[in-house]
Amino acid sequence: MNDSVATIFLNPMNFGLISQSSPRPPFDDLIQRLVSLRNKHNQIGQKRPVIVSVDIPSGWHVEEGDVDGTGIKPDMLISLTAPKFCAKKFGGPHHFLGGRFVPPAIAEKYKLILPPYPGTSMCVRIGKPPQIDISALRENYISPEFLEHQVEADPLNQ
Repeated sequence: MNDSVATIFLNPMNFGLISQSSPRPPFDDLIQRLVSLRNKHNQIGQKRPVIVSVDIPSGWHVEEGDVDGTGIKPDMLISLTAPKFCAKKFGGPHHFLGGRFVPPAIAEKYKLILPPYPGTSMCVRIGKPPQIDISALRENYISPEFLEHQVEADPLNQ
């Protein structure tokens, strides 16, 4: 992986819906590289890559989540069909549900409560969007007016 170029990593690898074993080679190494890459960027103050996981973040148990703390910690999770139980442990700022193709009979049988999709969209945001601290976006709190000693006598010479 060339960590100096990539800013977004798509993590579509999951290891089966009932798998309780650790990921096998070569996937175990790939997961560890992504986790290490993210930690390395945090330690040296660089902008860390964004990780987008599909359905189940790699290294997570389908029901329990990141049990041993070695799985990928994505910024975004895209759940397919319906969120898996492990999605309750997802702490990232962006969670989407993709696929509006669950027949009503299946939704009723499994007691799925799925959100409405806007228009013809194939995905919908679930969970809360990240909160933005507006005051943190300001560069400084100095008034934008000029001070008297910063202004020319002739306003056309500004």
